Amino acid sequence: MRTIGIDVGGTFTDLAVLDGESGQIRVAKVPTTPADPAQGFADVLREIGEDATGEVRIVHGTTIATNAVLERNGAKMAIVMTRGFRDLLEIGRTRRQGPGLFNTKFVKAAPLVPRSRRFEVEERLLADGSVWTALGEDSLARVCDELAGSAPEVVVVCLLHSYRNAAHEEQVKEAIRARLPGVKIVTSADVVPEYREYERLSTAVINGFVLPKMEGYLGRLDGLMHDGQSLYVMASNGGSMTAATAARFPARTILSGPAGGVNGGLLICGAAGIKDFITCDMGGTSTDVSLVHDLKASVVQESAIGGMPLKLPQLDINTVGAGGGSIAWVDIDGSLRIGPQSAGAVPGPACYGRGGVALTVTDANLVLGRLDERTLLGGRMRLDRAASAAALAGLETTAKYKNRERLADGVITLAVTRMVSAIREISVERGVDPRPYTLFAMGGAGPLHAVAIAAALGIESILIPRFPGNLSAIGLTAADIRYDFAATVLDACTDAALVQAIAVLDRLAGRARKRLRADGFADGAIRVEHMVDMRYRGQAFELTVPMATEWKDAAQLIHEFEALYARRYGFKREGKVIEMVAARVVGTGVVARPLFAAGAIAHDSPRDVVRRPVYFDGRWVAECAVHWRDDLAHDAPLDGPAIVEEFGSTTVVPPGWRLRVDPWGNLRLARHG
Repeated sequence: MRTIGIDVGGTFTDLAVLDGESGQIRVAKVPTTPADPAQGFADVLREIGEDATGEVRIVHGTTIATNAVLERNGAKMAIVMTRGFRDLLEIGRTRRQGPGLFNTKFVKAAPLVPRSRRFEVEERLLADGSVWTALGEDSLARVCDELAGSAPEVVVVCLLHSYRNAAHEEQVKEAIRARLPGVKIVTSADVVPEYREYERLSTAVINGFVLPKMEGYLGRLDGLMHDGQSLYVMASNGGSMTAATAARFPARTILSGPAGGVNGGLLICGAAGIKDFITCDMGGTSTDVSLVHDLKASVVQESAIGGMPLKLPQLDINTVGAGGGSIAWVDIDGSLRIGPQSAGAVPGPACYGRGGVALTVTDANLVLGRLDERTLLGGRMRLDRAASAAALAGLETTAKYKNRERLADGVITLAVTRMVSAIREISVERGVDPRPYTLFAMGGAGPLHAVAIAAALGIESILIPRFPGNLSAIGLTAADIRYDFAATVLDACTDAALVQAIAVLDRLAGRARKRLRADGFADGAIRVEHMVDMRYRGQAFELTVPMATEWKDAAQLIHEFEALYARRYGFKREGKVIEMVAARVVGTGVVARPLFAAGAIAHDSPRDVVRRPVYFDGRWVAECAVHWRDDLAHDAPLDGPAIVEEFGSTTVVPPGWRLRVDPWGNLRLARHG
């Protein structure tokens, strides 16, 4: 079987084809079609022709759900809630968040569902799931009538303590289905079977908001499938899921594309023997960074999007609005800024010749000689240097700055600074020194700026994989099928409570195995992991602790929690009661991997080394050597200044840095001299 990974980004749609027999990879890239991403999906499939026929597993990374939430372009919704909780979306946790923390004029964004479309039903469960107030039939009938009058596309049902007992939510769901047969219904216990009603409600609302859009999009993609082709979607947790599951739970795809990049990093670094690295995936619109320790990607159980909590397992990825298409502009105080606005795919940077006039990071690199007009996408896409120069001249006039080269270099430096800041947030600010880590640079623009980012962080080692511009798509081909299951087990961590928690874990593990067997995985290809969320009593947030079900002594689990807590926060609390909050199981169906074996890599006929002027550190290098990546020999180090070009990316090697090709075909950069 062949596996195809298709990652639809803001600027380009990337593809990678994995041959299941040989383990070899081939790649393709086309411009994204923002008005209809399904068109770009179809375009890139046509690029590979016969490789997409026969028995093929297609894994897709998509930003449909993410963009719908950020642009607030989703379904018309209504909510059914327990009486007394109508204003929960506004009240939240009664704390200021994000940009409003120190801004006295900050105005919180309006909820996705206005108060007029939130309806209260008479019912009440207690924290143990027992019924305090039965679901009132008259109240439910009234709510159904009110829903009919509001004409929603999606109804979210979120009742208090439904994570313990979902019976009332199911009864409400059936009543709504009978009264409004065409309406889509989301129950919070189905999306997040865990306690904390605000986070559960917010996640269910996000899921419902993007549900019709994701269903429609995946339906269009399903129409593109031929006999033998099966469609999967990358999930935020680092695994993939069937298209049917993604259509039902689109909130699980918020980090769909970036998760593929982290998977690709694990794949490449695992083969090369690198255990600790920081991924830096710089595309046309944004940059995604993630820290991997001991070849284990960090997973968080809660994040936020658009200021709204999202309580679902996700890879710990930090995204910043700095990409090749990020636009340079001058603020009201005269200071130079970069992003987060992006030229995207349409019109794109000025040099794309599609009507863009603002200077972008890509234009700045072209003006400074770091990019060539003729080599993008292997020569299939030409860049217009004159258009970039005109955009730079326009910025020069606005900024009132007379040195064009320094201005262009300043634009790049600002973009680098934003990426460095994003990496500091996931390393230095969490007590992790990034200097011993390897910077894993990918994306079309990542290798262009890798050395500048590493130098600012004090990182001495850089790895640039083969096909860096398609690495997220390659990571998709290696995405295992993954299911996350969770249940609340709120109790002090004692031997007796641990026995009960293990019983819950065993039940969840059984569900995971059943689901994976239904997907066609044999027992030998199924892996099940057990975890427990833990905290000191009185704390509002937890740490997820891996555990083995053969542990019968709570002291062992407590020891693991305190060791993890000390690594994260630098201390542990003596004498405090430790609680278990949730039991978690991850079920994984292991799929085939691309083959990245050491050894010589076959090259086509070598290209001549060319030379052109390139701007480095405030001066022009008149005769900077430009190499084609496939022509680099394994045993011949390349000292900067130099440029290395390839199909989907360009690597800059400044003075003082040395590049070599490792046995797996990766570019390894380090300081020289």
